[in-house]
Amino acid sequence: MISDAALHEAAHAVAALRYGIGVLRVSLDECEIEPAGDFIEQGRHHGSLAVGYAVIALAGQAAAPKTVMSTSDQLLLAHACFLGSFADCPDAIRRAFLVLAERFVLDHREQIEKLALVLDDRRSMSGAEVEEVVGVWGGD
Repeated sequence: MISDAALHEAAHAVAALRYGIGVLRVSLDECEIEPAGDFIEQGRHHGSLAVGYAVIALAGQAAAPKTVMSTSDQLLLAHACFLGSFADCPDAIRRAFLVLAERFVLDHREQIEKLALVLDDRRSMSGAEVEEVVGVWGGD
């Protein structure tokens, strides 16, 4: 049986990798991703970064609904809403982000569960180990 904590953090990690955002480390307590500055400096569009960050922040709870958003999840979502608010009001964009995160979890449930099983066993993994378990997507 997979723990809710492992599902929650695995969903964050899989979402980060899927959106091209590197995972530094993942444990049963948190998923550390590469800092935002790296992506903004590389010229990534703010809207794309907003969507990626929002899905990462919300994927944990979408994968394991009994869990709660951590302070870092809430901060990441706040950054996503700020980046996305240039075009839409924060409440509307937050609702849209939640729909995207729920769909992401449905579409990637197999990879999330695969990583969660390994995470439950190891309790902590480096970003390289995460990539080894779930693979790395091409630019599609």
